[in-house]
Amino acid sequence: MRLLIRSFLLLLTLPLFNTAAAADFWQKEWTVPEYAEGNSLIIRPIESADTDRFFHSYMTSQKWLYDRLGWSWPSQKSTPQQNETMVNYHLEQAKERTAFTYLVIDKTDKSIIGAVYMVPVAASRQERNGISRNSYNAEVSWWLLESAIDDNLHNDFFVLLKDWLEASWPWRQVLFPVSENNETALQLLESSSARSLGRDLDAQERYFSYSISRK
Repeated sequence: MRLLIRSFLLLLTLPLFNTAAAADFWQKEWTVPEYAEGNSLIIRPIESADTDRFFHSYMTSQKWLYDRLGWSWPSQKSTPQQNETMVNYHLEQAKERTAFTYLVIDKTDKSIIGAVYMVPVAASRQERNGISRNSYNAEVSWWLLESAIDDNLHNDFFVLLKDWLEASWPWRQVLFPVSENNETALQLLESSSARSLGRDLDAQERYFSYSISRK
């Protein structure tokens, strides 16, 4: 997601369970999962109508997210116009099946409390960190609002995300890149079946490999 954000900033200045071949992010015969629903949360695709609420959501936790994600985003100088361009970019990616952006919705009040990003594994992972792109179908990253963490919704979210990957996505292996400042995400991954691959000291990121089992 760090690289996706950088690429975007430059612009600004159930499914078919065919066996997924290594490094296949998407095949045209696959069906894109529509949503996941748990007891307290829903994960669904971002839509154009979400644009204003999406901006308001992440800006309520701007500094908190900026300090933890390591994406140089969201900036204090982020504007509604930049946000609209970003949302349109995500929508175009989904249309072209080159990446997928989903919102995390609190079922209690229908508010946007986070987002999930499914993107192809960046080439730099192999060049800089020795992580073989051929071993992973996708990178998966996310953010949740500070208020959602305070309400302990990160645990519900991670359970829902893992169940959704197993039940509805055609992939076999995904990569979780996480900033070393993102303590909550690190705790979730370290207590899961994900396998630590090490860290990038320059990027201040850690990497986890997650094998998707089928129920």
